[in-house]
Amino acid sequence: MKNFFPLVVILLFLSCEKSNDSHDFITAVESELGVTATPSPLGGESVFFESVAYGSAERQQLDILLPAGDASKGVLLFFHGGGFTAGDKSNAYDEFLLETMQTLLENDIAIVSANYTLLTTTGNEGVLSALEDGETALNYLRSKLNLLEIPTGKVVLAGVSAGAGIAQWNGFQTPNNNQVQGVLAIAAQSSYNLYEWENVFPGFSLDALRQLSPSLNDLFLQFYNGEPTAQELAAVEYRSFMDASDPPLYVYNIAGDQVVNAQGELDFDVLYHSYRHADYLRLQAINVGQEFSGVFQESPDAFVLRVLE
Repeated sequence: MKNFFPLVVILLFLSCEKSNDSHDFITAVESELGVTATPSPLGGESVFFESVAYGSAERQQLDILLPAGDASKGVLLFFHGGGFTAGDKSNAYDEFLLETMQTLLENDIAIVSANYTLLTTTGNEGVLSALEDGETALNYLRSKLNLLEIPTGKVVLAGVSAGAGIAQWNGFQTPNNNQVQGVLAIAAQSSYNLYEWENVFPGFSLDALRQLSPSLNDLFLQFYNGEPTAQELAAVEYRSFMDASDPPLYVYNIAGDQVVNAQGELDFDVLYHSYRHADYLRLQAINVGQEFSGVFQESPDAFVLRVLE
């Protein structure tokens, strides 16, 4: 019994020291980022820094969620969906992704969720603006890894739909994928050279549909900021960037394959998110020797945890 009191004093001292270290860490991050920590949208004790500027453009902002307590073992950089015309970084905390994000935080994986230039943003140059914003966000994150106490070489790029395209475009380019250990693509497209989709869907003709649908043609021209050249199409054909040296790719696509529904209307959910896009990506991964995983092999959170081990 006589040793009990000194033990309590030591434990209290260590607890206070850890608390002070945590406070100093948060203060240092707040000072560097210019943003005050606020309660986490995912609940719990994770530390949240909202709307941090990663560039000077209108939508170049990101959120940072750091695990409570222990140092981060890695980080997931997430890009939201919305067809490049809508969506927000807060989509990372919606019900659809809630369980995945909570699991990652519980396993000491930090989460960064970024906005990016939309096709409706003034001064945009089509989809390329969003893709390049992804590169800018990734470079910003790399520059802050030491500050955030996240180990280098422990980054996973992730996104839903349009965001999955941003993750792939950056993850498959050697200059961009330094330190990237995996690419997580949910409801993904297989290329942003939309003419490649004619290889995804049998009988699909993009130009024929453009002629039949003025609204689809308008979307096409908005997507490329005008009629694209062959060089511009090649610049966004990220499937062709894939090679054996790229980080592992995980794709989660469950939409069907009937592009035209029973009413004779174009089904955009199928067009954008069909499992055929996943199959087309998987075929390329096999051809070039890139590691590939998906919904039938493991869950998204299991993939992230595995590649960040």
